Amino acid sequence: MSAKNTLARKAAKAAAKHTAHGTASKLKRDPMRTATLLGVGGALGAVAGWMAGRTGAALGQHRLLSRS
Repeated sequence: MSAKNTLARKAAKAAAKHTAHGTASKLKRDPMRTATLLGVGGALGAVAGWMAGRTGAALGQHRLLSRS
């Protein structure tokens, strides 16, 4: 494994730990606000993913039809 990949992996691991620690800390301080923000973020992410999937499927369908 190259030094670049190792460094990137360590950075990703540190970022994940930092995010988890911050989320746990916020959850202890203000659980209702944290739960609300996480729920809203999850819902927005799900909608964005669904829309991206639909757009991708529509583009793929259009490309298949235009080849005929």
